[in-house]
Amino acid sequence: MGEINRVAVIGTGPSVKLFTGEQPIEFDTTIGVNDVWKYVKTNVLVVLNPEKDFTPDRLKIIKDSHPCKFFSQIVNWDYRNDFRQIRLRPGYPDLILRLKGPEYEKSYCSPFVAVQIAYREYYADEIHLFGIDMTNHPHLNGELCAKIRKHFTLLKRALAENNCQMVVHGQGILSTI
Repeated sequence: MGEINRVAVIGTGPSVKLFTGEQPIEFDTTIGVNDVWKYVKTNVLVVLNPEKDFTPDRLKIIKDSHPCKFFSQIVNWDYRNDFRQIRLRPGYPDLILRLKGPEYEKSYCSPFVAVQIAYREYYADEIHLFGIDMTNHPHLNGELCAKIRKHFTLLKRALAENNCQMVVHGQGILSTI
């Protein structure tokens, strides 16, 4: 049996501290979302919002980041040397989630796509989520969080069917799926 390829997907929620503290797990790749570089210098960055959606301080962190790859579906980020354009499927995965094909499934948050990138682009066997709590997110209300949780439940199931485990660190909305 070969080695396990572990990838960390990191957001800016409170449980990011679990990653930046003493970390007994070694990761082959780290994938962050949005302005995560204020906490962790990840190998990969996923930004699904246009520049105008970010406050000036958050945008500066994103612009000053230098990951190996920067994934987005928004072509306006293409001035970056590390830019890789992805395509998102129309609609949301309310019944079936497809991990194969040229397009990525979407939800209402960037980590959802980042987890798929971990699996599809970096061949993860285990995907560990840190800072993806969504307990204090300024734009996500209870209804959207319920939909996100449903989408992540489908994603976790699809990953498991493909021999990939998703491990949630912290006590956010995904901790019990």
